[in-house]
Amino acid sequence: MAALTIYIHIPFCVRKCAYCDFNAYSGLMDLRNSYVAALAHEIRSSPDAGSTISTIYFGGGTPTTLSGEQFEDILSALRDTFSIVPDAEISSEANPSTSDADQFEAMARAGINRLSIGIQSFLNNLLLNMDRNHSADEAIAAYQTARSVGFENISLDLMFATPGQTISNWEASLQQAIELAPQHLSVYGLTIEPGTRFERLHRGGKLDLPAESIEIEMFHLARTMLREAGYEHYEISNYAKPGYRCRHNLNYWDNGEYLGFGAGAVSYRNRYRWKWENQPGAYIQQVASGDRNRLEEESLIGEMAVAETAMLGLRMLDGFDPSRLNVFGGTDDVDSVIQRLDRLISEGLLEPIGDLVRLSEKVLSSPTTYFWSYCRSKPPPPRRNLWMQIKKNGAPERIRTADLRFTRALLYQLSYQGKTANIIARLLRLV
Repeated sequence: MAALTIYIHIPFCVRKCAYCDFNAYSGLMDLRNSYVAALAHEIRSSPDAGSTISTIYFGGGTPTTLSGEQFEDILSALRDTFSIVPDAEISSEANPSTSDADQFEAMARAGINRLSIGIQSFLNNLLLNMDRNHSADEAIAAYQTARSVGFENISLDLMFATPGQTISNWEASLQQAIELAPQHLSVYGLTIEPGTRFERLHRGGKLDLPAESIEIEMFHLARTMLREAGYEHYEISNYAKPGYRCRHNLNYWDNGEYLGFGAGAVSYRNRYRWKWENQPGAYIQQVASGDRNRLEEESLIGEMAVAETAMLGLRMLDGFDPSRLNVFGGTDDVDSVIQRLDRLISEGLLEPIGDLVRLSEKVLSSPTTYFWSYCRSKPPPPRRNLWMQIKKNGAPERIRTADLRFTRALLYQLSYQGKTANIIARLLRLV
């Protein structure tokens, strides 16, 4: 049986960013101790106890609002409950404002061996625009501190198409990241999400966003600079030095199974997905009482399952094997999606490489292709199901995709009348 991966959601933030609609909360720091205790109890009560685990990922929110001892409490519960492989990738997101040498040393002692530092930009004015609570110097210092205490696998997050951003200052941020030489970079475009401060400003015509043509140029600039610097562009939003692809996220692109623990966390087992209560206080009470109800749930079956598998696989730039689709649906379901894949191949948007199918260079290099054009249009209303309702949850992997519109467009092409296009895009934001 294939190993599972685990996502741990930490919903606490010092301040919520202007673009963020994740399941994250400021002003609830007093709940941290009881929340960690609830997490440990939930983990130890898992019906999947004894399962083999290959990766663990702490996302949020801001996991570095926890102490080293709290990380240790959670990881001890995981070790007591599951069979964690010796070389497991154990990642945590980190915010420069809540990270110092003592914090990183304690995290390393607890077992964290990979960091994902949310930098977003190396320019103070852009950080201020996004309501980030750290400076560019603090971001660089956090990275250097993580290196000094022994972290050898570090990823940095960068965001493009943000208010006030230009090609030249985007290039400066990319160059700074290259000079720091992390093992991995997640590079994703801003998406204006309902309920955020950016959405309110945008609705009022007060958000100075780069033009679409500039946004596309930023995507290609990142791709050019990072590939020239020795990074593999292995997924739409992710770049890695050879041997440092994020193993945790690879499981999602492969439509593998995972367990989620914490407020709003999502799990996927046996073609069945569910999530728990979003609110941290209510989550703590439900775990303590043992009276837990799945807030939302659905079976992933039929053509939706096949289309989602294809969409996830196609985000990997190496491509995916269409024969795997037979595992996720019946003959009619698979044939329907294969016909769509064949059409996209005939239009030059996908290309076969041996037994694999992948996005063509036409899609990745030309801003005039159908996908990029479609990304700006509004898809038909998706059907009401679990992912349509998950708008402010802790997505299981906190993957931040390079462009949600791209994901939405790609899935639209592979699913029946685009019914699931909007849904999966929201889930993967991270991505």
